[in-house]
Amino acid sequence: MNILFWAVVLFGSCYSFWYAYYLMKDKNKLGAFGMALVGCMISGLSFMVSLK
Repeated sequence: MNILFWAVVLFGSCYSFWYAYYLMKDKNKLGAFGMALVGCMISGLSFMVSLK
């Protein structure tokens, strides 16, 4: 269960950073900043979750 959780967290954060890069190339800087913030929140808040 722990490995599945970390796989989902890693996939979600990598996807949001990739999408932020895509938005940055499309000249949408505000959207890119928002998606990068979402990626940071996914990776940062995952350390507060404890699985039982």
